[in-house]
Amino acid sequence: MSGLSNLMQRFFLFSLALIVFGGVSAISVSAAEGEGITVVGVGSVEAKPSVVELTGMVIGQGQLAGDAVTKFHGNRRRAETAFKNLKIPGLVIVEDGMSLYSSLNASQMQAMMQGMAVNNTQSQKLSVSETLKLRLTGIEKLSTQELLETIVRIVDSGKDAGVVIGNDTTPPIPGVYDRSKARNTMATFKVTNVKKLKEAAYQKAIENAKEQAEKLAQLTGVKLGKVTSINGQGSTPRGGSTVVYNYGITQGVTNASEKESDEQPSTLFKPVPISAVVKVTFSIE
Repeated sequence: MSGLSNLMQRFFLFSLALIVFGGVSAISVSAAEGEGITVVGVGSVEAKPSVVELTGMVIGQGQLAGDAVTKFHGNRRRAETAFKNLKIPGLVIVEDGMSLYSSLNASQMQAMMQGMAVNNTQSQKLSVSETLKLRLTGIEKLSTQELLETIVRIVDSGKDAGVVIGNDTTPPIPGVYDRSKARNTMATFKVTNVKKLKEAAYQKAIENAKEQAEKLAQLTGVKLGKVTSINGQGSTPRGGSTVVYNYGITQGVTNASEKESDEQPSTLFKPVPISAVVKVTFSIE
C-alpha cells in the first residue's frame, strides 16, 4: 500500500475515533498530522477551610482631634483586652490599617440629601478608625456547632467592647440605599496551603489527560508516544499563574502584577474545590 493510502487510512480511523469518543466525554480532543494527540485534562481536590476571619472596626470620635484620638486609644485597648480574655486557642488580632475622616452633622447631611450646599463652617466630628482582622486557625478540627458557638463568643465580646463586627454597611451617600451593602457578611472561611493542593490537582489533571489519550490511541490503532508539550491553562478561581512544559523544558510564567495568595476564601464552611486544567500533546509512534 502506498504512503498516501496509509496516510488516508490513518486519518479515517482517527476521525472515526474522535466521533466515537465524542459521545463518551465532553472534554475537548484534537489531533493533526505532525502534532500527535492533544487532550485537555481536568483535575480537582477538595479541602476543608482551616481559618475563619472576622472583620472588626474600632472607632473614636470627637469634636476635637485630641478627643477623637484619646477615645480611639481607649476603645482599642478595651477591645484587645476583651478578645484576649476569651482565651480561645488560635485566635489572633491582625491590624489591617487605620484611617481618619470627618463626619457631617445632622443638618449638613440633610442639606446634602436635599441637594443644597453644605455649610463647611459648622463643626464636624473627627473620626479615627482602625480595621482589625480577628483570625481563628484550626477550625477544621471543630464541628459546625462548636465553630458557631466560638464565633458567637467573639462577636458578642467585640460588641460589648464597642467593636463593630462585619463588613462596612455604611452607604457611600448618606441616606441613599445601597443594595450591595444590604448584607452584612460576618465571617470569611479560608482554605490554606492552596499551592500544595494545586500541585495535587495538576497531578490528577495530567493523569486524566493520559487516560484520554490512551483511549484515543487504542481506538485508532496507534501507539501513544511521549509527551511533547503540556500547557497549564488554569487552576483555582483566583488564578494568576501558568506553567508550560515543552519538550522537556519547564518554564514558569507568573503574572507579576498579581501576587498569588496561598489561601482560598469562601463564604461557606464546607470543603472547597481546588481545580487545575492542562492541555497535553502526545506524539504518535
